[in-house]
Amino acid sequence: MKKKLVLLTVTLLLVFSITQVAAAAGMGWDGGPHKLNSDKMFNPVEKLNLTDQQIVKMREINQKTYEQTRDLRIKMMDSRHELKQLKLQKNPDQAQIDAKVKEINNQRDKLHGIFQQSKEQCHSLLTQEQLEQVKQFKGNRGGGLRGNTGPANQ
Repeated sequence: MKKKLVLLTVTLLLVFSITQVAAAAGMGWDGGPHKLNSDKMFNPVEKLNLTDQQIVKMREINQKTYEQTRDLRIKMMDSRHELKQLKLQKNPDQAQIDAKVKEINNQRDKLHGIFQQSKEQCHSLLTQEQLEQVKQFKGNRGGGLRGNTGPANQ
C-alpha cells in the first residue's frame, strides 16, 4: 500500500510537471490547451484516510522533490526547445541532434531517479491496508492515472 501511494504521489508530481511543460508550450496533448479537472483527481488524504503524520511527511517529501527537480525540469524544457530549433533547419546537423537527444534522455533519467526515490519514501509511510487501497484504485483506473505507463504503474 505504501509503495502504491508513493507511486501515486510521484505520478501526480509527474502529471503536474508535464502539465507545467505543456502549459509553458501553450498546448496540451490533444493539440489544444490542457485543462485540469479536479473532479477526477485522486486525493490520497481522502481516499486513503491518511494520518496527520503521514500527511506532514508526504508534504515534506513532495516539497523536497519539487525543489530537487525544479531546475532540472526547466533545463529539460530548454533542451527540448533547443532540439526543436535544431530540427527546424534546412540541413540539420544530425550529430548535434543526437547529442541533444542524449542530453534530454539523461535529464529524464535523473528526474526518474528522483521521482522513484520520492515514491519509495512515500510508500514507506503507508500501512499495508493503504497500499492495497492504492493498488485497487490503480486497477480501477485502467493502469493508473490517465492510463499512463509511468512510474505509478510499476
